[in-house]
Amino acid sequence: MTSRNTIVCVLGLFCLFHAEAASAQPRWGRGQMPQVGACFFEDANFGGRYFCLRNVDRLPSVPADMADKISSLRVFGSAEVTVFKDSQFRGRSARFLGDVRDLRREGWNDQISSMQVRRSASGWDANRIPQWGEQAIPREGACFYRDADFRGPYFCVPRGGTYTMLPPSFNDSISSIRIIRAAVRIFQDKDFGGRSMDIGSDVANLREGWRDKISSIRVF
Repeated sequence: MTSRNTIVCVLGLFCLFHAEAASAQPRWGRGQMPQVGACFFEDANFGGRYFCLRNVDRLPSVPADMADKISSLRVFGSAEVTVFKDSQFRGRSARFLGDVRDLRREGWNDQISSMQVRRSASGWDANRIPQWGEQAIPREGACFYRDADFRGPYFCVPRGGTYTMLPPSFNDSISSIRIIRAAVRIFQDKDFGGRSMDIGSDVANLREGWRDKISSIRVF
């Protein structure tokens, strides 16, 4: 192949790549949701139009008609989402491993300009059910113990993970919390409802009306 043909071939591939990239730009709609990935909704509580990204997708700049207009998100399978305040993955960021019904509660309503979706490094599955036991402690996250002073069976959640509704055997059964390079927001009711409190360090005994009264949790 001559150098001229090589240049033409490279230019052709370059144009094709950019044409495909442009066609891959998300659009508001109601398309099929991925098995592993995330969908971003215009309204809170997964309402209105939405667009989805699959596993290992990067969106360095949200299109103009979507910029700063995302109010809730859903996570599917073992995916994790990192959102950024500015384009090109700059500015303030946050990681989510589970659904967020209302980004206002997280300080992110209508403030997302770029995002990344990838398979969770922790192997976290947004649909998993917690199990009491003695699990591996995450590098970043929190562990929730059935008894005070970090005793008894426990379950752990990596940073970015959530439980919108703890199962009956866990609901209102947490007595102490260990924090590992993260923070926790606990809620009295399911779906992050009712009274809430942020926790940034270990709590050996959940007093002040919180012991055995946690129904949903977020680790961030």
